[in-house]
Amino acid sequence: MKFVFSIVALVFVVSATTGCASTSQGPSVLVISQAQYAAAFDAAASVAAADGMKPAVLDRRGGVIHTDPAAAGSIVEPWKPIASSPRQALENTMTLQRRTARFEFRPVVVEELPNTDVGELAGPALLTGSGVDLTTYDGSIEVRVWVYVDRQYKRGIRRGTWSLSSETVTKELPADSLWEQTPSTFWVPMTRDVARERALLAGVETQLSAQ
Repeated sequence: MKFVFSIVALVFVVSATTGCASTSQGPSVLVISQAQYAAAFDAAASVAAADGMKPAVLDRRGGVIHTDPAAAGSIVEPWKPIASSPRQALENTMTLQRRTARFEFRPVVVEELPNTDVGELAGPALLTGSGVDLTTYDGSIEVRVWVYVDRQYKRGIRRGTWSLSSETVTKELPADSLWEQTPSTFWVPMTRDVARERALLAGVETQLSAQ
C-alpha cells in the first residue's frame, strides 16, 4: 500500500515540476555527401549503441542499420537510457517499455535507367533496399531514423485494486488437456519516439561536424 502511494506521489511531483517538456532538439533528416557516408554510417551505429540500442543489422551497401530493442529508462532506474520526455519517464515507470531504432540512408535522387530493347540486361541490386550501392553511389544522401516503442503485456494478469501485492495471474486449462497453460508475456507496438529520433540524428550531426 505504501509503495503504491509513493509511486502515485512521485508521479504528481514529476508532472508538476517538469510539465510536458520534451528533448526534441535535433533535425528530422540529415543530408550528407557521398564522401561523408562511411563516417555517417559509423556515427549512426555509435550513437545508437551509446543510447543502449545495440546495432544488430549493419548493411553498408543498402544503407540500413537496425538495432536490438533496449529497455527504456524510468524514474527509479537512472542507470538505464534517459527517457525522451517526462511523460515517457512516467510511462516507463508504470509499465515495462522498450525502444528499437532503424536508420535508413537513401539517395536524394535515384535516376531510373531507360527501358531499352537492346543492350545488356541489368536490374537492381536486390540485396539493397533502394537498388543502389551506397558505397559507390555518387550524389547526396539523406539520413533518417525511426525509433519504435513497444510495451510489454502479460497474458492472464489480474491487477490488484489496492496494492501491487494483490496482483495475480490466471491459469488456463485447455479443453483437451489436463496440463495447465504457462503464463506468457508479449510486446505490443505503441508509438514512435520522435524526440529520440531527433536526438540520435543530432548525435550523428555532432560527430560529423567534429571530424
